Amino acid sequence: MNTAADDDIRADFLAEAGELVQRLGEQMVDLERRPSDRELLNAVFRGFHTIKGGAGFLALEPMVALCHAAEDVFNALRNDVVAIGPELMDDVLEVVDRVQAMLVAAVAGKPLKAAPAQLIKRLRQRALVSAASPVVVAAEPEAPAESGSTPISDDEFEALLDQLHGAGQGPKGLSPAAPAPSVEPEAHEQAETAPAIQAPVADNGVRVDTAALDHMMNLVGELVLVRNRLKTLCGRNGQAPQARAVAELDHIARGLQVAVMRARMQPIRKVFARFPRLAREVARGLGKQVEVALHGEDTGLDKNLVEALADPLLHMVRNSVDHGIEAPPQRLAAGKPACGQLTLSAQQAGDHILITVADDGAGIDSELLRAKAVEKGLIAAADAAQLSAQECLQLVFLPGFTTKDSISELSGRGVGMDVVKSAIDALGGSVKIESRPGFGTQVQIRAPLTLAILPALMVGVGPRLLALPLAPVLDVFVLDPARIRKLDRWEVLLYRDETLRLVHLHRWLGLPLDDAAPRHVVVAQVDSERYGFVLSHVFGREEVVIKPFGAMLRGLAGLAGATVTGGGRVALIVDLPGLARASPAIR
Repeated sequence: MNTAADDDIRADFLAEAGELVQRLGEQMVDLERRPSDRELLNAVFRGFHTIKGGAGFLALEPMVALCHAAEDVFNALRNDVVAIGPELMDDVLEVVDRVQAMLVAAVAGKPLKAAPAQLIKRLRQRALVSAASPVVVAAEPEAPAESGSTPISDDEFEALLDQLHGAGQGPKGLSPAAPAPSVEPEAHEQAETAPAIQAPVADNGVRVDTAALDHMMNLVGELVLVRNRLKTLCGRNGQAPQARAVAELDHIARGLQVAVMRARMQPIRKVFARFPRLAREVARGLGKQVEVALHGEDTGLDKNLVEALADPLLHMVRNSVDHGIEAPPQRLAAGKPACGQLTLSAQQAGDHILITVADDGAGIDSELLRAKAVEKGLIAAADAAQLSAQECLQLVFLPGFTTKDSISELSGRGVGMDVVKSAIDALGGSVKIESRPGFGTQVQIRAPLTLAILPALMVGVGPRLLALPLAPVLDVFVLDPARIRKLDRWEVLLYRDETLRLVHLHRWLGLPLDDAAPRHVVVAQVDSERYGFVLSHVFGREEVVIKPFGAMLRGLAGLAGATVTGGGRVALIVDLPGLARASPAIR
């Protein structure tokens, strides 16, 4: 026996079955909304049938038994023997969860835990199938073929295997999902009229270990650093042939960078797919109804971001169902449909991705937020009184903030939106909230498409070199000290008819200020506010490779990491949201 080949077959099955199970979870929620969709019903049936066949080939008996029971249910649904309902869907979703758990155990090389007997019993009862004698609703018999033989349907063949070898089993060495061998009595006559065998469709995909992609991205990052260094050297004293060679290297490096980044891209569907079911379960637990709409699922972003965005979006979806969408009686009284609408959308905007979670629920009362924040001591009453309605909405991101007076399984502990903001800030992104009482709430996340290479504005503060993320930068101008005014403990100046709060980076770095030297202001959008970051020099744009800090330096306020510039210097990468939060201590 070829052990290596067996291991490859097992690995391929587990990977493909994992994708099938994830797709089944998505299809279940869609099927509950569209129970008459025959194509979707058949797709679910085929999914369970495929997993059962592969599991039978690999002798994963608990998985075979569970998938076979679910397959019977969907066969009965296909033949209109039973109807889709919430309780049936609860059982089938539990099947999906348990198959997923079995796959995790199989990947880890652990024994599979059999599904509860009560679950199998309920599935058989729902499918009107006795545990001892499966009942299969056969299709209408077809007319005999010209050769004199009567074709056998897939369901009949499956029932025959079950009777001969036990439910869910096939003969040793034969996958239950494999096609029946030909037993026609006049095979030579059929061979003359049988259609030509088609060549298998070429598979253009290949599975790549994520560690290999990470290594490739690290190498591309180092290549970018070398390219930047060569461009700097060539700009100083390079000759024409050298300049052409560096320009060609720059072109190739950029192409390679884009190619590797695309290879690391995954559709945000990987994140979105889990939320229709999550919203359904939360809503059922609260006695609510919700329908989830997904838009832009094919929008791609770095695989690390796909994983990093999962938890923040989970909090947002739960909050929308728990806090936002009302119970059916309240919605009907307000002139709304009983079923609430929750929309998740994604779109690419330059080198960023915009993700929106919107509901048509009760909305947020900004005055209530203001009062709650003062009541809980999260903000001084004087400061709260000066906040606009839009600024009050951002109070939901304060640590410990909640409008719930009682603690439940889902909320009331003051943990939620502050977790969202912290996670998004750590990714170099931003989050803002908009709401209208009675009409719903919208939360928008803006995050970079990749975490490895960052377009930055290189600036200087005295002898220090800093890299500011370029995306939030709106403008740069020379500071006129005479325009600075004092407003509520802030130094501000008027910028395009708006009051711009100033953050002096030399104070943040503890450096002395040279009053004679000119200073510059970099205007950047941080959340819903615009800040002016005051510094000494502006050098220009450069693509930098982010090098994270070690454990001892991680978590420093206002810093996201470091990089090596084209001139060979180390520059600190500034975390603008973190710096803005720390600004009261440094302004």
